[in-house]
This record gives sequence, C-alpha cells and structure tokens, in this order.
Amino acid sequence: MSKPVKAGSQALIGALALAAWCTVQAQPYPAKAVHWVVPFPAGSGTDVMTRAIAQPLAVSLGKPVIVENRAGANTFIGLEAVAKSPSDGYTMATVVIGSIVFNPFIYRKLPYDPKRDFAPVSLFAKMPLMLVVNPSSPAKSLKEFISYAQQHPGKLNYGSSGIGHTFFMVMEMFKQRTQTDIVHVSYKGANLIVQDLLAGRLDVMFNSPVDALSFVKSGKLRAIATTSQQRLPSLPEVPTFAEAGIPNFEITSWMAVMVPAGTPKEIISRLNHDIVSAVASPELSKFYADLGMLPATTTPEEFAQLIQKESEAWGPLIKRLKISVD
Repeated sequence: MSKPVKAGSQALIGALALAAWCTVQAQPYPAKAVHWVVPFPAGSGTDVMTRAIAQPLAVSLGKPVIVENRAGANTFIGLEAVAKSPSDGYTMATVVIGSIVFNPFIYRKLPYDPKRDFAPVSLFAKMPLMLVVNPSSPAKSLKEFISYAQQHPGKLNYGSSGIGHTFFMVMEMFKQRTQTDIVHVSYKGANLIVQDLLAGRLDVMFNSPVDALSFVKSGKLRAIATTSQQRLPSLPEVPTFAEAGIPNFEITSWMAVMVPAGTPKEIISRLNHDIVSAVASPELSKFYADLGMLPATTTPEEFAQLIQKESEAWGPLIKRLKISVD
C-alpha cells in the first residue's frame, strides 16, 4: 500500500508543475513547428504558391513550416479544422476569396464563420484569371466563343471546384453578361478540371495562370482572354476582356493567410512581418512572374478592410444571381 503524500510534498509538486508551465509559456514564439493548412489538393495552384512562401517563412521563423493539404467540400474540411485549432500561432490556413467572401452568402450552413473563427494575417498573392478552352474548340477569340455559346445553349460545359469557388462565380458572371447557357460540372480540384479540359471531356473554364499557363504556352490549351487590367507579361498575345469586347470585367482573385481567432496580436504581427518579407524576397520575384501571379501583401487591418470591401461588392451580385445552397 502506497504511502500518502505529505502536504509539503504536494506543495513542492505543485510548485514544480507551475514552474514547468511558466517555462513553457515563457518560451519565445515559435517554439515548435508551424502547421500551414491548404484546403486544396496537392499540386493545385494554391498549394504551389503556399509551399513557395512556406520555405522562406520557415527560415525567418527558425522552425519548420509543415504544409498540410486538407482538401474537400469546397474548402470546408480544411478551414473547419483550422477554426477549431488552438489560438497559439502554430496553425494557420491559406484562404481564397471564395472561402471567406463568397461562401457566407451562398451556404446557409457553413462549418465556420469567417469573421468569428479567423483572424487575418496578410495577402501573399493576387491573380487574374484566364478563360481557356480546348484547342479543338471552334472559337479562337472571345467574340467567336460568345457567338458559339449563344448559338448552342446548354451544349457547352465548364468546370469549377464547386459552387462558391472563384472560377464558378466568375463564369456565372460571364454567363449573365453574355446571355449564354453553359452547364456547370463540379470537381474536387483544379487539376482534375484541367485534365478533363485537356482530354476534351470539358469545353471551357476560368482558371488561374499558375494552373494553366504551361498548357497554354505549349498549345495544349487555348487562352481566349484574361480578366487583368493589362495583358499578362507571360502571355502578351492574349487580350484582356476589355480589349476583346467586354469592358468592366476586371477580376483579380487572391490568396491569403488567416489564423484562428484569438491568436495573440504579437504572434499575428510576427507572422505578418515574416510573410511580407518572404513575398518581397528577390528569390520569389521571378517565381511569381513565371506563373503569371502578382506579389501582394497587406497589414492584418488592410486585409480585414479588403474582406469587407469584397463582401459589399459580391454579396448583392450573389443574391441577384440567386446562387444559394441549403
């Protein structure tokens, strides 16, 4: 039979436990690896960009930055996991405009609340989009594509990663502007969409340069127009929508970092500083240019203001298009 612990011993054990806890709490951030969740499949444009930033971020933090792909359910799976993670700076998420701005207007039951569950850190990339088709398409220009789609309502199909995804929203805007009927096909990731587009099982899609640029340059896909204000340096022969006949169709998507709400401000400030420094590094400038991406960073406050501005712009449009999911 074990001997009872004396009161003095209990006090000593308690003091030692408290000292150990205080030592852990006093450790400077970061004291261990940081997990960066990407709610998209490995190899996707978002994943590629995240991993590019994660490398210099790990150097500046002095600890490993482990990128985890938790794809599925239109980013719900990955973002719900991050929303439920401790607010200690060791878990963060890559987010896109669809996850944070579109989804709250579209889905009545979201497993996360962008305002309640997350705190903004910084943007790390902006990207124009391209309207791309299979080379077998009879359309070689935007005007020809619109004409063909209008003459064959319901015949063409397009792919996206689901209702609320950026590519879906931009195509629905395009359909409204051009009075065309193009059927939506939902996929689990952009890579699968591109594969079907390459194989001719899909007719058209909006895509980011990071996903489609190499296929366009090799002639395996045809770029009809870009949503950028100016022609992309990497594809100078592809006109903007304005040049091709549709003005005021300048749309730029973005990728950014958020952490669980309640993360200490000093940790958010540290992450922001190191992410901004990583994006500004000379090593990444060519990487961005080669992929047709635009370096972009913000303060946490500027990022919050951008979310508000985008919500005010897209919310009424989503309601007008009657896009909703129970």
